[in-house]
Amino acid sequence: MGSTRKGRDIDAALRKKGFHRIVAGDHLYYHFGGTRIKTKMSHGMMGHSLSAELIGNMARQLRLTKVQFLALIDCELDEKTYRAALRSQGVAA
Repeated sequence: MGSTRKGRDIDAALRKKGFHRIVAGDHLYYHFGGTRIKTKMSHGMMGHSLSAELIGNMARQLRLTKVQFLALIDCELDEKTYRAALRSQGVAA
């Protein structure tokens, strides 16, 4: 699959992987457990495809490569493996 994904697919995948969504104004904020890992997405993007550039930004915020982020969204990378990757980077998860 290409490097774009629909906002609602990203939202569902992040919440399935343990991210907590906070709705504030016109943005959705995603926080991962007790870590400083977080990203945000405009509420208006839920029904639209996010650009490759925005996906790259979200990947960096979650301390993943773009390929790893897409694997996280496509359920090829599970929460346990993501937590292990964060631990290897020195981020408590």
